[in-house]
Amino acid sequence: SEPVDGNIILVLGNVTVNRRVDGHVITVFGDSEIDAEVTGQVVSLFGNVLLKDRAEITGDVITIGSLNKSESAVIRGQEVRIFGESMNLDLGALSYLRLLILVLFTLAVLIIGFLMLLISRAKYNRISRNIEKNIGRKFILGILSFIGATSLLAILLLTLIAPLFYTILLIIAEVPACMYIGRLILRTFSQKNSIYAEFITGLASVTLVKLLIFFMTPQQSIFAGLIVVGLLNICIYSLGMGILMEQHYLKNNSPEMKK
Repeated sequence: SEPVDGNIILVLGNVTVNRRVDGHVITVFGDSEIDAEVTGQVVSLFGNVLLKDRAEITGDVITIGSLNKSESAVIRGQEVRIFGESMNLDLGALSYLRLLILVLFTLAVLIIGFLMLLISRAKYNRISRNIEKNIGRKFILGILSFIGATSLLAILLLTLIAPLFYTILLIIAEVPACMYIGRLILRTFSQKNSIYAEFITGLASVTLVKLLIFFMTPQQSIFAGLIVVGLLNICIYSLGMGILMEQHYLKNNSPEMKK
């Protein structure tokens, strides 16, 4: 059969590869079953990878999940297993995985964020007008919400649906947080800016900071970089959750929100 010329990327689904793939095989919240040659990387985020007898991977196999392979399967690159059986971390491959997750997550925030702003424009206009008020209270509410959501994830980690809902929650929370950051940046130039401009400016700024940390962190200090980005993410998600919590639960306390 003819080889697949290019990458195979699937979200929320399983992939079965029975013919040569001249590219990468990437699954997010899905399983990969490979019984052919793959000239690139095999990456599975929150899924399982099964390498059968004819599997031959030229690049690395990176999984957040489990990796099972037959004795005749060949991996010419590195095996990196995170949160799965026989955890094995390679720093070079881990850097590649970090960058891949950052790019995918940023694209998800961009697409979902724009859809949210288009569908609920009036709601986010209200959020934008009041976004700088009681920021300390919003941050505290957000931290409590983040701790609660993360604790629930830890309890339900073995189920597939829990990580999916948690990821969606983080994406939704990052939208108002990016609006707040973008508003702070843009008000230096103009006091009146659209919610779209605030969102894009904030998202671009947050992504730029993460990329700077990624590229400026020495390879031997990769875990220090992970900690810094993790703390930055916690602050962003907490801020976003707090903004949404106040909008939903405390709007009756604000005269402007009643209008």
